This record gives sequence, structure tokens and C-alpha cells, in this order.
Amino acid sequence: MSKNQVIFSFTGQAADQQIDFTVTDSRIKKDKAIDSDKISVSGGKGKLTITVDVGRSGNEDVANWYKDFVNGNTCHMVHTARGSNSPGKLNFAVKGTLAIGDQCFKVCVGQGHYTATNNWHMAGKAISARANNKSAYLDNIYFITTSGSYQFNVADANTISEGKGFDLWTSTNTESLTPRFDLEGDALHPFPFHAGLLPNVGTMQSGYAFDTTGTAPTHRDFHLQLLSPSNSQYQNVLFKLNRITGAITGNEVLKQTAIRFEANNKPSMMNYGVSHAALPLGNQSYIYAGEYNTQWMTALAKQHPDIQFKDLVLSGSHDAGMYEININDPKVTIQKMIANNPALAALEQAGTLAGEQLLANLSLTQKDDAYTQLIAGTRYFDFRPAYIGKSFSINQTFHLHNFIPGVVFNTFLRDVDKFLQENNSEFAIVRIAKSGIDTDNFTPLDQEQVKQCLAASISDSVGYQVTNSLESFHELTLNQIAKGKRLIVLYGANNVNDSYNDNDYSDSLNDPSAVIAALNKTVQKTGNYQYTVLQLQNTGSAALKHYIPQIISHATAWINDLVFSGTGNLLQATKPTFDHATYTWLTQPNIVKAIANQHGPVMVQNDFVEIALYQHALALSQQRYAQRVAKKNKTLAEA
Repeated sequence: MSKNQVIFSFTGQAADQQIDFTVTDSRIKKDKAIDSDKISVSGGKGKLTITVDVGRSGNEDVANWYKDFVNGNTCHMVHTARGSNSPGKLNFAVKGTLAIGDQCFKVCVGQGHYTATNNWHMAGKAISARANNKSAYLDNIYFITTSGSYQFNVADANTISEGKGFDLWTSTNTESLTPRFDLEGDALHPFPFHAGLLPNVGTMQSGYAFDTTGTAPTHRDFHLQLLSPSNSQYQNVLFKLNRITGAITGNEVLKQTAIRFEANNKPSMMNYGVSHAALPLGNQSYIYAGEYNTQWMTALAKQHPDIQFKDLVLSGSHDAGMYEININDPKVTIQKMIANNPALAALEQAGTLAGEQLLANLSLTQKDDAYTQLIAGTRYFDFRPAYIGKSFSINQTFHLHNFIPGVVFNTFLRDVDKFLQENNSEFAIVRIAKSGIDTDNFTPLDQEQVKQCLAASISDSVGYQVTNSLESFHELTLNQIAKGKRLIVLYGANNVNDSYNDNDYSDSLNDPSAVIAALNKTVQKTGNYQYTVLQLQNTGSAALKHYIPQIISHATAWINDLVFSGTGNLLQATKPTFDHATYTWLTQPNIVKAIANQHGPVMVQNDFVEIALYQHALALSQQRYAQRVAKKNKTLAEA
């Protein structure tokens, strides 16, 4: 290898990518660029070589030029076996674009020397260096090491196998809020806003954080942070990771609720989740952040007075009342759960499955109450009310997740009423469903019983109307609906275009492809359905049946997570993987067009509803309206 040659070697999936480097500028002295014929680049599949055919003469001005590329921040610098984290002199430096497949990164590569040894340096805003600056992440996707060599070795970040850590997932809809993860012993992991395909919706991003420095001390701090453009902290939530067992201490799932705050005088929200999960899932962590508007329907109606109900895409809450559990005898319920789930039955042979924590980890689908879900933009609720036995009582009517009672129906309704009273031009839809209720022990509400609950909880200023169809609302404007009874309760609804089916939604714990296929089939239907439901979550507990051998081989880990861990909720552990796929799917041009072509309103429904779901729904509502107006104008022009 030439003294003035640096090699980038790619491994893993990165080795299959086409690699290239395009020079944009260079320095060998202050204000003096390197002659272009002195710089040569040899790219190709999985490998890159940059050769600079000049002499070696350490220069402080060149080093300053290199460091200015990242404003002198060593967190964005990495170097090979020797050299300083912040070089005082460099022989030369070259700026350019590093292309890895279809991804491009702005970097600056420089060379220094120590006696006969050359030291190579690389800087870039997408680089997040670890403590010794001899390893780093590139855009949270790739992992750069030097391993005591004089070249940069680049691998996919998900191939890091030693040590304990987290998969990281983020979304933000504004440049003023940057999610960041800080795992002690690893690099800082910021995820600045990246514009997506939909206006005012950021791309879903992902990465990995691992502590590979050994086993002492026993615990490492893990911070979930939200930063301002000046890197001051808006929010900081602390967890601790046991580096030996991988156990997590910090807020349990039901305490990982939405955080509301002001950022630049705008109402903002941070939804987050930290989950401890056994293989094939692993530890998961997500931050979704952005600005919200409790009166987004009102604002939409002011912007477009003729926007109609059928134009809407609404953020929907799946199993909306499962943010608490109301149960008298967990032992009986656990035995029912085991009897209905072959994976749990097999796991019981390896250890005791007992305690309400197991029920929570397998059945909680939300963690924010109905009032907070509405603040987060949710306007459609999937609620399944039933009462114990055969004797109806309003105070003993709960949301039912099979045979597990959640929130009291009237508590839920009073939360909805409170929000609608405070926001008097907004409205909400509650669909009363009977599916998924254990009818041997619980009785679903009939329509008159639903009305009794509504009469006891919904104020006159809000009002309610019970219907079996949304067809009569399709042509109404949002302003017209806001002047009427603003809680719409669907009972006995049929002719609904719903993406859910048992097989696809329980196909996998970590592969969303079957769910994506079901969603694709649903949006291709163009019948006169009263509305469409796109379910974005998976059914994790049912998917366990596909993993019985793996679960049994890691029985202790699975029992620790499901029975004893406050961060062991299975559905939250699968949420970010599926969100990353389904939310990205929602933004694709062909899907946006297919959603716009649906006959009635579209509900995008998910577990643990949050700000990102609302952002996608609002942007899609705008797109549907714009496409309807464009079609109308085209028709008029052709007439």
C-alpha cells in the first residue's frame, strides 16, 4: 500500500454495495488545493481506495481546514491506529461525497504522520465517534473501526454482536427537535430531521447502540433525549442497562407515557418506549417527537372550508382501552392465557408463569389514557366493551382484550368528553366492536346498554350519536360535523374495508412483510366501503407459536422478560420494527394515491398511538383533499 493511500474495506451487507468517492475540494497548504491529477479514487463493490500523490509536510492550516468541516467537534471525527483525536497538523486533506450504494455522506479525509507512520483521519456530520475516536457510527447505519490498522473498516451496525445494547428507532417532524440516544460506553446517537416524501413528515430512522467495552461497571446509563437546534436538552429520560444480564431499570411501560412541553413556543410531544425482549427481538428503544395541535381538525377546516369527512385519514387507537388492567384473580386469567397459547404452554414446562406482570406484558396495547391519546391527534378508537357475567352494570363494564378487562368504559368516555369540551370544534369516532371478547365469561354490550353508558358520561355540549354507518357523513364538511353531536359512536358497523386477518398479523415478531402485503391488498380494493381501516400493528402474542423451539432454548430469558420485567411488554417490543415498515409504506406515492382513491375516510390504526401516527394521518388527509380538488378541477376544465 502506498504511503499516501487509504483503504476503506466493507464487510457484511455493506460489502455488497457499490462504493465510490467524489472529490469536491482539497488542501495541501492554506488556500492551496491539491492538483486534481494528484488525487485518484478506485471504487467498486465493497471496497474504496483513495490515493493522494503528494509529499508529507505537516501543516497547521490544513488541520484547521479539516477540523472546520465539523466545527472542531471531535464527536464527528474518527482516526486510524495513531494520531490525535483533534490533529494539530495534517499533510493534506480532501473533502468529498462518500457513496455507499444509494446513500451519500459528506466527509473530509486527512493524513498526518508520526515519524515514518501515516495517520488517517475522517470527519463528517454523519459520523458519531466513540470515546477513543478509533471507532464510530456512520449515520447510525454503519460501524467504522480501525482495529489497530491504518485503514477504515466499515460494517453494518447491526452486525455488532459483542456487548449489550439497543436497537434505536426515531421519527420527528421538525428541525427544531432532534432525538438522541446516549448509551454510556458508546457514541452519542443523534437523529436530526430528515424530510420524507410527505410534507411536514420526517422519515423513520433507525440505528444501534452497543456497549462493547467489557462487563465493568455492572450498569451503564442509557439516556433518551430530545435536543434543540443548539443542543440544549428539552427532555432527558434515564434508564440503566445491566451489562451482564441485559436487564433494564427505569420507567416501566405504563410509566413511559407521552411527555408534553413547549419548544420554540409551540406545543410539542415526545413519545418514547424502552423494551427488554429476548431473541429474536432484543432490546428496543424509540423516540417519536414533533409539534402537535389539539385542534388540528379545526385548523384543517379553516384552511380548507370545503374539506369533507370522506377526505380524512384519521389516527386510530387499536384496543383503545387497554392502558390498564382491572382483574380480580390473575391466576385464573393466566391459566386461560396459557391454555389458549401453545408457546406459553410450552414455556410453562420450563418455569412458573404467574403474576399480573405477565398479563400486562402480553395484553397492554396502549399506555396513554384516552384524553392523552386525543391530545396526540387520535380521533378514531377501537373499543370493545363488555361486562362480567350476565348482569349489566355501567361501573362493571370494561374494555375487553379477549378475557382481560381493561379500562372502565365510562372512565374512557369521560376522558373523551373532557377533551371534546375543551376543543369545541373537534369530533371523535368510537367504534364498538364485539370481536376478540371471551363471550363465555363476558357479555358484549347491546346498543341500548351502550346508549346508557353514553348518557351517563357525555355532556350535552358535546353530544353523541349512535349509528351503524358513516355513509351519511361522507359529503359533510368538517365545519358541518363540528356543529352537531361531536361523538360519533359506530355500533354494528359492516361493509368496512379492514386490512386485519389472523394469519398475516401473527406471521412474525420481527418481519413486517406479511402485514405490508395485507395492507397492499386492502388499499387496492375500490369498492363502496363506508370506510377503510389500515391496521399497522402486529399480533405479537399469537406470533409466538412460530418461535416455540427458540423460546424453549432461551426459556430463562423469555420467562424473565414476560413474568418479571416491567419493560417486557411484547407488543411494545415489536412496535418500532413494524412502525418503521408501515409508516414508511404510508408515504410511498403509489400508496398515497391508493389511499386517496378510497371511497370513504381511512383510519390508520396502531398500538401505543403517538405523534408520528398523527403526523402521517394529517399529511395524508391533506393529500387526499388536494387530489380530490385536482380531479374536480380537471373534470370542470374538460366539460
